[in-house]
Amino acid sequence: MFLVRWFQPNRLAQSSRPIVSPMTNPFFNSNALKLCFLFAPLVIAGCAVSPANSRGLSAAATGTVVSVPVGSAVGDGGGQSIGARNLTAGSEVVVTPWKGAVRNGYEITTEHFEIRTTIRNGDLRRFMPIFTECALLQYTNALVPLPGPSKKLQTFIFGTRDEWITFTRDRLGGDADTYLGLGRGGYTTQSVAILYDIGPTDTLTILAHEGWHQYSQSVFREELPVWLEEGIATYMEGYRVDPSGRPIFAAWRNFERFDELRDTVRRDALIPLDQLLDRTPQQFLSDGRNQLLTYYAQVWALTHFLAEGADGKYRSALAQILSDAVDGRIGQSLAQRMTTPEDRRSIERAIRRGGIRSLPGTLLARGYFSENLQEMANDYQAFITKMCERGSGDAIWRGVSPLVRRSQSTKPTTAATATTSTTSTTPTTPTTPTTAAPAAPAAASPPR
Repeated sequence: MFLVRWFQPNRLAQSSRPIVSPMTNPFFNSNALKLCFLFAPLVIAGCAVSPANSRGLSAAATGTVVSVPVGSAVGDGGGQSIGARNLTAGSEVVVTPWKGAVRNGYEITTEHFEIRTTIRNGDLRRFMPIFTECALLQYTNALVPLPGPSKKLQTFIFGTRDEWITFTRDRLGGDADTYLGLGRGGYTTQSVAILYDIGPTDTLTILAHEGWHQYSQSVFREELPVWLEEGIATYMEGYRVDPSGRPIFAAWRNFERFDELRDTVRRDALIPLDQLLDRTPQQFLSDGRNQLLTYYAQVWALTHFLAEGADGKYRSALAQILSDAVDGRIGQSLAQRMTTPEDRRSIERAIRRGGIRSLPGTLLARGYFSENLQEMANDYQAFITKMCERGSGDAIWRGVSPLVRRSQSTKPTTAATATTSTTSTTPTTPTTPTTAAPAAPAAASPPR
């Protein structure tokens, strides 16, 4: 609430004439904005922290939104790669009035996004273009190089839940109840994100999470297994805002996931790897909200593990399955990896009937990552144990791997900023109604 009040009031012209503003809009360099984001952690950090965190901060004010994939989607393989040139001063944002079905708002067009919004917070609205473009740079560079989308990704962000409900019912008709019951914040279907404002911090986090689902649904010709799709979406949540007002994405900087994981380890309540791979978020939700939170924390950790755990043993396999998803070759590659003709025929039949997600997650893990699933489970357990050791919270606060002990002065690793395109030091699809569980992107002090 305080952060919203600190923002400058919106001064966008109320005419039909397009307003063109460069990515280096003075808004991102204003002293007022710098103060907002420098001090925002002191005001809102507690809102999105897991209720089980050791500092005792309540999450009741924001709750946790869940992502529940349903159905399938087929992308087109994407377009050109995305580099730093796309986010320099030459990039422009075009803003025009939008006559929405629920309430009039704004249509914001960037190089890769079309955002239609009725959000009343003008500064949050003006921040979304650069945030979404930087997030896309993260999606396509953080784990492995991936192609950019071939068409603009469409996003609807409503100012209130009531507006979002009305729009969803108008758009989806009889299917709306399935989507409306998924959780808080919104969902993604057919690569279109339909969200609503849940506060500056959580709204940006859900943009990052759902943005991955938009991207994968638009680009991947074959969907990822649910555990990996959701794991990568949570991996993409971590970010901070630098003093100049620009988003810097750092996959390790995710306090909610880390706190939940650490608490689960302390309770000796980790979900076994085979269950994590084979069961769906819906099934974990039926076991209770705490189990679902544990699921998301563990698939977040599992993505980090595949990217950098066990001395990089699984990194090339992660790159391969992402490449195969882009090219639509997961089923074909998996069948070729099977040792018997019977296994290959079983996979081919299952994929013809229901796609990749009709296969057990453990089968995909054995095919791509390790035939010895118990060995992989042992490696994963050791990785989690080490990342949750005492003092690891300092690394999470800095946005770096807690498995590599560094001095307090080490700067966070960034896979994407507004002006830099690099592949991070850690390696690197669906008609999916999803909602993201917001992470806390900033904190006044590191968790211990």
